Amino acid sequence: MSSKSVSSKILGPGYGVIVAGCVVENFIIRTQWFKLGSVIGLLWMAVGLAALFFALRELRKGEGYMLVETGLYAVSRNPIMAANLLGVMPGLCLILNTNIGILGIALAAYSFFSTVGAEETALEDEFGEAYQVYRERVSLLVPVPFGGGA
Repeated sequence: MSSKSVSSKILGPGYGVIVAGCVVENFIIRTQWFKLGSVIGLLWMAVGLAALFFALRELRKGEGYMLVETGLYAVSRNPIMAANLLGVMPGLCLILNTNIGILGIALAAYSFFSTVGAEETALEDEFGEAYQVYRERVSLLVPVPFGGGA
């Protein structure tokens, strides 16, 4: 299964909940718009999009035949997912003025943590001991100052 289809299965429903939350809160309930939140959201999302861009650029260097351990992949085994869950999605919730959208982030995070084990097993089968060493050295999602790969 390709990484694009896995990402869309994980992130698609989350983004859908964010958009649905925006419609419900802004057009049905008609909550008051939080302008400062939108500005903060734009900045937050810009950081997330930049991280997403750099992670995708680094991944393309490997072209699917080598284990990518450079760039953002040196600090996170899943920087694309981290950029979406921690940057793009929260920024979008702020821009679209939706609190319900937070449930979309939670849904995407749940889906990610439910499926990441199978992906890690497949990568270990493909790259063997090199992936085991990488997994011990690099965090699953975000770098933590007090531990290793987990």
